Amino acid sequence: MKETRKDKAEEPYQQILHRLAHIEHKVDSIDETNAFALRAEAEKHQETVRKIFGKSKRRAQVYLAADGTRGVVEVAQHLGMKQPNVSPDLRILKEEGLLEIVDASGRQDFWAKKTIDKTLRISKFLCEQYDLKPDGRPNAAPKKKRK
Repeated sequence: MKETRKDKAEEPYQQILHRLAHIEHKVDSIDETNAFALRAEAEKHQETVRKIFGKSKRRAQVYLAADGTRGVVEVAQHLGMKQPNVSPDLRILKEEGLLEIVDASGRQDFWAKKTIDKTLRISKFLCEQYDLKPDGRPNAAPKKKRK
Protein backbone atom coordinates (compact mmCIF):
# COMPACT_ATOMS: atom_id res chain seq x y z
CA MET A 1 0.00 0.00 0.00
CA LYS A 2 1.38 3.34 -1.03
CA GLU A 3 1.52 6.26 1.42
CA THR A 4 -0.10 9.36 0.11
CA ARG A 5 1.06 12.90 0.73
CA LYS A 6 -1.98 13.38 3.01
CA ASP A 7 -0.98 10.37 5.16
CA LYS A 8 2.52 11.77 5.62
CA ALA A 9 1.12 15.16 6.61
CA GLU A 10 -1.28 13.62 9.16
CA GLU A 11 1.42 11.50 10.81
CA PRO A 12 2.99 14.36 12.83
CA TYR A 13 -0.47 15.41 14.02
CA GLN A 14 -1.18 11.87 15.18
CA GLN A 15 2.13 11.84 17.05
CA ILE A 16 1.25 15.12 18.73
CA LEU A 17 -2.21 13.84 19.68
CA HIS A 18 -0.69 10.66 21.07
CA ARG A 19 1.80 12.65 23.15
CA LEU A 20 -0.95 14.96 24.42
CA ALA A 21 -3.05 11.96 25.44
CA HIS A 22 -0.05 10.53 27.28
CA ILE A 23 0.56 13.83 29.10
CA GLU A 24 -3.11 14.09 30.01
CA HIS A 25 -3.00 10.57 31.45
CA LYS A 26 0.04 11.45 33.57
CA VAL A 27 -1.60 14.66 34.84
CA ASP A 28 -4.73 12.71 35.80
CA SER A 29 -2.56 10.20 37.64
CA ILE A 30 -0.76 12.98 39.52
CA ASP A 31 -4.12 14.56 40.44
CA GLU A 32 -5.37 11.24 41.81
CA THR A 33 -2.19 10.73 43.83
CA ASN A 34 -2.46 14.24 45.27
CA ALA A 35 -6.13 13.68 46.10
CA PHE A 36 -5.33 10.58 48.13
CA ALA A 37 -2.48 12.36 49.92
CA LEU A 38 -4.73 15.31 50.78
CA ARG A 39 -7.55 13.07 51.96
CA ALA A 40 -5.14 11.25 54.27
CA GLU A 41 -4.80 14.52 56.16
CA ALA A 42 -8.43 15.57 55.75
CA GLU A 43 -8.90 16.63 59.39
CA LYS A 44 -6.03 19.10 59.17
CA HIS A 45 -7.41 20.54 55.95
CA GLN A 46 -10.93 20.76 57.36
CA GLU A 47 -9.55 22.92 60.14
CA THR A 48 -8.13 25.27 57.52
CA VAL A 49 -11.52 25.35 55.78
CA ARG A 50 -13.18 26.14 59.14
CA LYS A 51 -10.83 29.09 59.59
CA ILE A 52 -11.55 30.42 56.09
CA PHE A 53 -15.32 30.33 56.59
CA GLY A 54 -15.45 30.88 60.35
CA LYS A 55 -18.99 31.73 61.39
CA SER A 56 -19.80 33.28 58.02
CA LYS A 57 -22.77 31.40 56.64
CA ARG A 58 -22.94 34.01 53.87
CA ARG A 59 -19.41 33.17 52.73
CA ALA A 60 -20.35 29.49 52.64
CA GLN A 61 -23.45 30.31 50.60
CA VAL A 62 -21.44 32.42 48.14
CA TYR A 63 -18.90 29.63 47.78
CA LEU A 64 -21.57 27.01 47.10
CA ALA A 65 -23.39 29.26 44.61
CA ALA A 66 -20.21 29.74 42.55
CA ASP A 67 -20.88 26.99 40.02
CA GLY A 68 -19.04 28.31 36.97
CA THR A 69 -22.17 29.79 35.38
CA ARG A 70 -22.71 32.76 37.66
CA GLY A 71 -21.06 36.12 37.95
CA VAL A 72 -21.25 38.27 41.06
CA VAL A 73 -24.66 39.67 40.06
CA GLU A 74 -26.13 36.21 39.44
CA VAL A 75 -24.69 34.84 42.69
CA ALA A 76 -26.25 37.73 44.59
CA GLN A 77 -29.63 37.29 42.85
CA HIS A 78 -29.56 33.52 43.30
CA LEU A 79 -29.01 33.91 47.04
CA GLY A 80 -31.26 36.96 47.51
CA MET A 81 -28.30 39.07 48.64
CA LYS A 82 -26.94 42.46 47.65
CA GLN A 83 -23.98 42.54 45.28
CA PRO A 84 -21.81 44.69 47.61
CA ASN A 85 -22.14 41.94 50.24
CA VAL A 86 -21.18 39.16 47.82
CA SER A 87 -18.16 40.75 46.10
CA PRO A 88 -15.84 40.79 49.15
CA ASP A 89 -16.55 37.12 49.87
CA LEU A 90 -15.76 36.15 46.27
CA ARG A 91 -12.49 38.08 46.48
CA ILE A 92 -11.54 36.44 49.81
CA LEU A 93 -12.37 32.97 48.50
CA LYS A 94 -10.24 33.63 45.43
CA GLU A 95 -7.34 34.81 47.60
CA GLU A 96 -7.70 31.68 49.75
CA GLY A 97 -7.37 29.55 46.62
CA LEU A 98 -10.87 28.08 46.69
CA LEU A 99 -12.50 29.95 43.79
CA GLU A 100 -11.30 30.97 40.37
CA ILE A 101 -12.59 32.94 37.43
CA VAL A 102 -13.41 30.45 34.68
CA ASP A 103 -14.73 32.72 31.98
CA ALA A 104 -14.58 36.43 31.46
CA SER A 105 -16.90 37.00 28.53
CA GLY A 106 -17.26 40.69 27.94
CA ARG A 107 -17.21 42.47 31.26
CA GLN A 108 -18.48 39.62 33.43
CA ASP A 109 -16.42 37.12 35.41
CA PHE A 110 -17.88 33.69 36.10
CA TRP A 111 -16.82 32.12 39.38
CA ALA A 112 -16.20 28.41 39.98
CA LYS A 113 -14.79 26.14 42.63
CA LYS A 114 -11.30 24.76 42.11
CA THR A 115 -10.67 21.02 41.95
CA ILE A 116 -9.62 21.05 45.60
CA ASP A 117 -13.35 21.24 46.38
CA LYS A 118 -13.91 17.76 45.01
CA THR A 119 -10.72 16.40 46.54
CA LEU A 120 -11.44 17.61 50.08
CA ARG A 121 -15.24 17.50 49.75
CA ILE A 122 -15.48 21.12 50.85
CA SER A 123 -18.99 21.66 49.45
CA LYS A 124 -20.33 18.64 51.29
CA PHE A 125 -18.67 19.81 54.50
CA LEU A 126 -20.16 23.31 54.17
CA CYS A 127 -23.65 21.97 53.44
CA GLU A 128 -23.49 19.96 56.66
CA GLN A 129 -21.89 22.71 58.77
CA TYR A 130 -24.27 25.49 57.75
CA ASP A 131 -27.39 23.45 56.88
CA LEU A 132 -27.33 24.54 53.24
CA LYS A 133 -28.34 23.01 49.92
CA PRO A 134 -25.53 22.32 47.42
CA ASP A 135 -26.47 25.52 45.53
CA GLY A 136 -25.98 27.67 48.64
CA ARG A 137 -29.61 28.21 49.50
CA PRO A 138 -30.78 27.41 53.02
CA ASN A 139 -32.47 24.09 53.62
CA ALA A 140 -36.19 24.48 54.19
CA ALA A 141 -37.13 24.77 57.82
CA PRO A 142 -38.61 21.52 59.08
CA LYS A 143 -42.39 21.56 59.25
CA LYS A 144 -43.90 21.64 62.72
CA LYS A 145 -45.77 18.51 63.68
CA ARG A 146 -49.42 18.84 64.61
CA LYS A 147 -50.56 17.48 67.92
